[in-house]
Amino acid sequence: MTTTEHGREAPLRYDADGTVRFHDSCVTDLDRPRFDAEWQRRAFGLAVALSEFRHYDWQDFQRELITAIGSWQDAPDEERGRWQYYEHWFTALTNVVARHGLLQDGYVNPEDRDGHPGPGSLDHHH
Repeated sequence: MTTTEHGREAPLRYDADGTVRFHDSCVTDLDRPRFDAEWQRRAFGLAVALSEFRHYDWQDFQRELITAIGSWQDAPDEERGRWQYYEHWFTALTNVVARHGLLQDGYVNPEDRDGHPGPGSLDHHH
């Protein structure tokens, strides 16, 4: 179940192949999110899903994102680096996950335990 904007629960809808069917605006909206790399898509989806499954309120994530962007804006030009929206998104996601205790301290993904990120890793190599 997902929650509608009015706080009511709505059933998930599925396509014939068993995958969740997205609202038409998610696949036809010209203003939908655009991603330059797979890690950006994963960070976006994870932030939205964790909120939808009530691990945190979306406003908590928004505050973290505003803080991350503000820190970048306040940094001296020589320390800032170039603007990358999803870098700030990832920072906000990392912070809200930590603040809500969603991962144990020191947790390492199984595919990362040998020191080599696997294909499922969120690691985005700076």
